[in-house]
Amino acid sequence: MRFTIRLFLYWVSIFLIFYIGIQVVVYFLWGMRVEAWQGVLVFLIVGVIPPALITAFFSKRLDYMESEKLEPPSFSGQKKAVFQFKGRSDSPFDEVMQRIDRQWIISYSDRKNRILKFRTDARMTSWGLGGYLKMEDEETVTVIVYPIRPRSKRDRLFVNQTLRLVHSVLNP
Repeated sequence: MRFTIRLFLYWVSIFLIFYIGIQVVVYFLWGMRVEAWQGVLVFLIVGVIPPALITAFFSKRLDYMESEKLEPPSFSGQKKAVFQFKGRSDSPFDEVMQRIDRQWIISYSDRKNRILKFRTDARMTSWGLGGYLKMEDEETVTVIVYPIRPRSKRDRLFVNQTLRLVHSVLNP
C-alpha cells in the first residue's frame, strides 16, 4: 500500500476515534441520539474531507518517495550535499544501502543506477523528511534531503540535522 494512502487512513482513523469519543460523551451527558445517516454524513464532512485535503496538498512530495523517477527532486526547502564514501567491500552501493537502511526507511532503490530514496517516519507532530541518494562513483555520494512541509522551521532544522547524520552514517 502506498505511503500516501496509509497516511490518509491513519489520519482518518484518528478523526474516527475522536468522533466516536465525542458521540459517546454527548450521548451520556445530554442523552442526544444521532441517527446513523447523520453520523456518517458528519464524519464524512469532518473526518474524511480534511485529511483528504491535507494529504492531497503534500501528495507530490509523498508520492515522489516511492516513484520510479530517477531524476533528483526539485522541491522547495531541500538541501543538497556531496559526501566522500570509503567503502569496505567490493560493492559500495550495497554497503551504502545497508547503512541507510539502519537509520531510515528505504522507499525506493535502483541498484543499476545506484539511486536510493529514503524517508523518516511520519508522526503526529511531523510529516517527516524525504531523501534522495545517488552514488556518483565508487567514492562520491550526492544526498538531497527535503521536508514534506517546507514552511516549517522545525522541519528545516531536521533537514540540516539529517544531512549531518547521513554524513556520519556514511563516514563512521
